[in-house]
Amino acid sequence: MEKDQHFLTNLEVINKSIESAKINDVDFILEIGPGQGILTKELAKKAKKIVAVEIDKTLEKYLCNLPKNVQIIYANILENIDKLYFNKIIANIPYSISEPLLKKLIKKDFELAILLIGEKFYKLLNGKDKLNIISKTFFEIEKIMDVPKENFTPKPRVNSVIIKITKRKDGLNNEEKIIKEILLQDDKKLKNALIYAFVRAENLTKKQAKEKIDKMKIPAESLEKNVNQLSNIQFNKLMKSITL
Repeated sequence: MEKDQHFLTNLEVINKSIESAKINDVDFILEIGPGQGILTKELAKKAKKIVAVEIDKTLEKYLCNLPKNVQIIYANILENIDKLYFNKIIANIPYSISEPLLKKLIKKDFELAILLIGEKFYKLLNGKDKLNIISKTFFEIEKIMDVPKENFTPKPRVNSVIIKITKRKDGLNNEEKIIKEILLQDDKKLKNALIYAFVRAENLTKKQAKEKIDKMKIPAESLEKNVNQLSNIQFNKLMKSITL
């Protein structure tokens, strides 16, 4: 299927997403991938404004007569989310953008997100690799419901899950603060991200941070990579060195 498109058709599932978001008339909602506008129309009845970002311009015939409080943007959400204002997200997201979207959300200020994601991705969020570290460091993630593949047209190969994401509010311990600062510098070399993290989280000088990094004996290959380029093996080794 082009553009990873599988349209949710079950109104009960759609209403459950809306109900979980507790939408009111002051909310600015970001909808990712409105598709044929079924969810969009329901959101427009409750929220102040909907910004719906759709990458497929051929769906315009379904999205051209929506209520006035809906703004449609035909664009790639990953390239535009940084400049959009919203306080809640409701989206049946393409499975292929689940991971990059999650990484974008760690740097965005928002109240909650109700996302329909693939079952496999949900399991990864609760696994033992980098995605699990990211999710538990930044977010509280609650499973709302399972959504079998029969609820979509055309039917995808996998089942889905609706989750609720909120920013983590409870206090971080020292190790978690360091990890958080590293992940927020994911486009920087690991050695620079570590220096920044130790300065921020432990109030060290840059000299003290460099001395601490030397004692961690992290392979030079890893230190020269951007954080977002680290393999799961390299990332897990880094986590162990921080928690020693």
